[in-house]
Amino acid sequence: MKAIKYLVIGAMIGISAPSMAQDVDYGTALAPVTQALKSKAANAGDLAKSYIKEFKKNPEAIIALGNSYLAVKDLVKADEMAELALTRTKKDLKNQANAYILKGDIEAVKDESGNGGGAASHYATAMSLDPKNPMGYTRYASVYRKINPKLVEETYNKLKAEIPDYPIEAEAGHSFFSANKFDLAFSNYSKCNIQSLDEGKMVEYLISAIQLRKYAEALNIANTGSNKFAENATFKQLGLWSAVETEKYDEAISIAEKYMQMKGDKNATDYTYYGKALLGAKKFQEAIAQFEKAMEVDNKAVEPLAKISEAYTGLNNPDKALEYSELYMQKNPNATPSDYAKMAQIYVEKKDFSKALGIYDKMAEKFPQIAGWTYMIASSVADKSGNPELGAAYNQKIIDLLGNKADRDEDETGYLKQALRLIGYYYWSEKNDLEKAKPYYEMLIKIDPNDGNAKAALGIE
Repeated sequence: MKAIKYLVIGAMIGISAPSMAQDVDYGTALAPVTQALKSKAANAGDLAKSYIKEFKKNPEAIIALGNSYLAVKDLVKADEMAELALTRTKKDLKNQANAYILKGDIEAVKDESGNGGGAASHYATAMSLDPKNPMGYTRYASVYRKINPKLVEETYNKLKAEIPDYPIEAEAGHSFFSANKFDLAFSNYSKCNIQSLDEGKMVEYLISAIQLRKYAEALNIANTGSNKFAENATFKQLGLWSAVETEKYDEAISIAEKYMQMKGDKNATDYTYYGKALLGAKKFQEAIAQFEKAMEVDNKAVEPLAKISEAYTGLNNPDKALEYSELYMQKNPNATPSDYAKMAQIYVEKKDFSKALGIYDKMAEKFPQIAGWTYMIASSVADKSGNPELGAAYNQKIIDLLGNKADRDEDETGYLKQALRLIGYYYWSEKNDLEKAKPYYEMLIKIDPNDGNAKAALGIE
């Protein structure tokens, strides 16, 4: 479908040609022609000729046949029908507009580059011929939805001026959603009466909220959608995700119980979120069962391993927590600083301080942007292990790293002050060596002239 740039095939087919009362209903006559074209029947051409002969004076019927040709991507025949219709319209501006919409749709399908110039020109002509026809505006907007959001907005405002009751916000939301511009889609959908949205647009509204991580709004949309379209599992699926992200674990569990009973396969993410809901509610064993299901569905899933580790921590089983944490770290090349810190904390709880500090050393190397924070935590762990000398060594690393850093931020300045304060105290109190402590306090007083420890050590009133 790479050539179908502007959503003109499928949902749009047939809309360009409104029904018209005839002695013979052209819609009924067109049905076998359309089927023959779709199936590439040998008699498709003959059926089309007979149809044209019967309805040659009816531009609506001709445009309808053009849309049938467009649906099977016979663009030459589709354009022939558009041109034929134009010769039959004369002063019929409404059908002239529909013919130009068809020509625009043809150009949209032909367009491989996505600039849409040819299509836009035809849609603009349709807009000028029949300002009350919303399709010219919506098609024109669809051309520019990716490249010129401001023009899209202006186009829908023109439509609103012509047809005040037209649901432009919903149409704009749909247009921007189709262009993956979720911020603009959400903004427009949020202006709508949510109860007025059809099922497809409500799903788009929900997905837009999820994409923007507006989970509180997403949960509200999901609940509304679930009540209105009870058979659509998407609302419960994304409602579950949103409830977890907003830490409404009991509600998430309630949603999950209903969602899991619905027809259709469940993916690893679904089971993971169910597990997260149970984990948040401190139902640790039940959570583990869901995380294990997630890995059964997708043996490459790594997040469940981390979550199982958390569940075992909740069960006061550090050995199992460590087992799954190590598995997670082995299988996840994209482990975050938080992942490393959680694993280190398990070692701390097991009083294996050496391994915990090894992880912090690895963190500082792997994530140099947070090395100051990492060494600060490591210093605390070293002190907890009963090795103040090692704690002082980590504080020295902070000073070496941040002491002369020109672009030091507020957090880093805080780490530096704490390191200077602690290492000064170490030499003054632990080693009884005020002279060795003084350079550190002097550096500290320059950063924070009001520091009480530094002032006391330096004899400053």
